[in-house]
Amino acid sequence: MITSIFVLFFIGLYNFKNNILSFTKHNKESPNIVILTGGTNRIKDGLKIVKDLKKSKKHNYKILVSGTGTGFTKNSLKNKLGPNFNPHLIQCCIDLDNVSQNTLTNASETLKWTNKNNIKEFILITSNYHMPRALLEFKNVMPNLKIHSYAITPKKHDIENWFGSYQTFSLVFTEYCKHIVANVRIKFFKT
Repeated sequence: MITSIFVLFFIGLYNFKNNILSFTKHNKESPNIVILTGGTNRIKDGLKIVKDLKKSKKHNYKILVSGTGTGFTKNSLKNKLGPNFNPHLIQCCIDLDNVSQNTLTNASETLKWTNKNNIKEFILITSNYHMPRALLEFKNVMPNLKIHSYAITPKKHDIENWFGSYQTFSLVFTEYCKHIVANVRIKFFKT
């Protein structure tokens, strides 16, 4: 019995790793973008993506940077991004969520933001290893909204060769466990 549980767990872990690698960079045109903080350089990478999208498309962007932490301001963001980033984009288009402390509260605060701004669809930007759980939480909280994923590949974690690095294996393992817990909570506790 215990052996079967371990085998199923590791089959699930392997499938989860493949799921992480299956995310592609969504290039659907959408002026609404949510960037989740928490991973290395997610804000910088997320806003670089916005900057690249903005070059080719004419939109009035609405961008939410979710989970920035207490005391993080637009000036903090400006300092973090440096002088090469367009400060107009920060002032005109970016909202900061400093309430969220985890993926579930990211989803709840994003729902408030979408309601406030009458948003029906958006691009969700986060690290590829975080995307499965982020989509699970977001789709549970806002099932009627269209959510497009844009997964950032972390520079220091080669998920494809996850067995080659203890840190990368630990990252995938931990994220898989969090994904299981979120699934159980959603299915059995309806939060």
